[in-house]
Amino acid sequence: MIEIAFATLASISLASSVVDIKRGLQKTDYISCSIVISVVGLIIYFPITLLFTDFNKLDYGSLMLFAIGGLLSPGLVRLFFFKSIEKVGALVTTSIMPSQPIITAILAVVLLSEQASIGLWVGIFTIVIGAIIIETSRSKGQNSKTFSLWILLPLLGVFSGSLSDPIRKVALNMSNLPILGTTIANLSSLLLYYLAYFTIGDRKEFNPLNIENFKLMWKGGILMGLGWLFSFYALSYGNVTRVTPIINAQPLFVYILARLYPKDIEAVSIKPLIGAIIIILGIVVFLST
Repeated sequence: MIEIAFATLASISLASSVVDIKRGLQKTDYISCSIVISVVGLIIYFPITLLFTDFNKLDYGSLMLFAIGGLLSPGLVRLFFFKSIEKVGALVTTSIMPSQPIITAILAVVLLSEQASIGLWVGIFTIVIGAIIIETSRSKGQNSKTFSLWILLPLLGVFSGSLSDPIRKVALNMSNLPILGTTIANLSSLLLYYLAYFTIGDRKEFNPLNIENFKLMWKGGILMGLGWLFSFYALSYGNVTRVTPIINAQPLFVYILARLYPKDIEAVSIKPLIGAIIIILGIVVFLST
């Protein structure tokens, strides 16, 4: 059950980071946000990596896989995710992300030969149904055309994340070094963000790593950094099909935070509560398999 504990901690940490990210995105752009979040994470990861990594166990092929997985997630996923938060809101964005376990589970069964029971699939689909209910509870005042266009962003994030999870699992099978894997993944994603910043970003200044951006994002960076570290440990101890749905049950925790801090996230109605309850039921079914 240790993998479930790590997956739950990852889900809570990642959901909590949304609050600070949502607030920060009101004053900075999504690419600068991604860069600052990654740098804060690396400040945490580097000393831990140097202190606790047994480099004698390192398979250099796993470094390449960690880097490729990092380009997909958090690399592309974070760009899609933050831009989506900026355009359609935190609750809707995180509500779509739990559909990722379906694609991830299929890839894990096909590529990694993991076993998936009927109960496991029922739990996964129940979590997704709950997420869809939360997603459809968006404010009536939103422009449907704009929403339909930007809703593609979290879907692209789901696809990128689904490809990344099996790659990270293979890398961890080669070198069971989750802290090092987290560091390499975030380092490769940071290179992607700088490339995006200097090609498609709206650059108001040469360097996005300024004091104001750090003030806006440092808390979110710590929370997201912890979330990624917990997720790597969850993958290290458990199968992809078992831990990914728990990690992606973030709408439940975002809903709770939205009720506690509506000004920092967005107004919510009773409908997300129904979706959150269904997600809980899905998790119960999932854990009972």
